[in-house]
Amino acid sequence: MTEIASATVADRYGASRSKRWDRRLGWTLGSIAVLVGVLVIAFGGWRQSTTEFQNIGFTLQEVADEKNANVATTRFEVNADPGVQVSCAVEALNTSKATVGWKVVDLPVIEGRSQTVSIDIVTLGPATAAHAKACWPVEQ
Repeated sequence: MTEIASATVADRYGASRSKRWDRRLGWTLGSIAVLVGVLVIAFGGWRQSTTEFQNIGFTLQEVADEKNANVATTRFEVNADPGVQVSCAVEALNTSKATVGWKVVDLPVIEGRSQTVSIDIVTLGPATAAHAKACWPVEQ
């Protein structure tokens, strides 16, 4: 009776797809996925501009002639592709790590890869640290 039942089900719903067709489809889709992955790895970072920065140090000073304004000077090195305009965000922090001064600066375009920059930041209160927070290439 089971042969009759299975034959009736196959007649009613049709025979299943061949495993050979499923295997071909799997290999084709897998090959396409591998090819796309290799292309992304090979050409994904082809012309990306790399901009990096490294904090060197900072100094803190109090200027007496501007109603006792505090000034923090941060010094950092920026590495970017030659001829690329770069902007950096710098900030000064107090003892509780709250921002007491910040500035976005546009650095001059240079023909070399590296430049060292010193930036003065006027603060709202006494600062205990100053640093470059981020640098990025400016789209032209």
